[in-house]
Amino acid sequence: MKKHLFTLSLIFSLLIVSCGPKINPDQKESIEKLTNQVDSVAKVVNALDSAEVKQLADNFFDRKNYIQNKIVDTLKPEMIFKLDAFVQLRKEMGFIRGEYGTIKNEANILKKQIADLNHDVSEGLVDEKQFERYYSLEKTNYDQLTMATGQLTAAITEGSKKYNELLPEVDSLIAAYKESVNE
Repeated sequence: MKKHLFTLSLIFSLLIVSCGPKINPDQKESIEKLTNQVDSVAKVVNALDSAEVKQLADNFFDRKNYIQNKIVDTLKPEMIFKLDAFVQLRKEMGFIRGEYGTIKNEANILKKQIADLNHDVSEGLVDEKQFERYYSLEKTNYDQLTMATGQLTAAITEGSKKYNELLPEVDSLIAAYKESVNE
């Protein structure tokens, strides 16, 4: 009797589990694709060297502030153009300084949310209607993250390239100015 009762409860448990919420094959494929996409974007953001990115922005703003606040003498036009080209990098550097941490954090949060959704799907805790709502939210988050990551990587690539091109001359001009005012 106990053996039959155990067998019946085991069968009943399996029926309940097998009758739990399921998603359809297209939804399964879409969540797998989104998972790979999120992993790829998170990998790009997490591959950026935090210390290097922060140092780049900090060094730029130190020099920019010196140029704008300390250099008060009249300069030759060529010097002004070079310094102005350097100061114009503030948009890229400001974006890097202001958004890098947020974008990195959002990438890791989204990666965790997708992992949680995959877990809930695999445990049968999400039905087709719920899945569509959750998937739509995560897809929107992914699209926004992809756009922000593209802007960040472009700002870092272009900003650091221009920064490194202008840096020797800017440092030379700053050093010459400091020497001329005995600073």
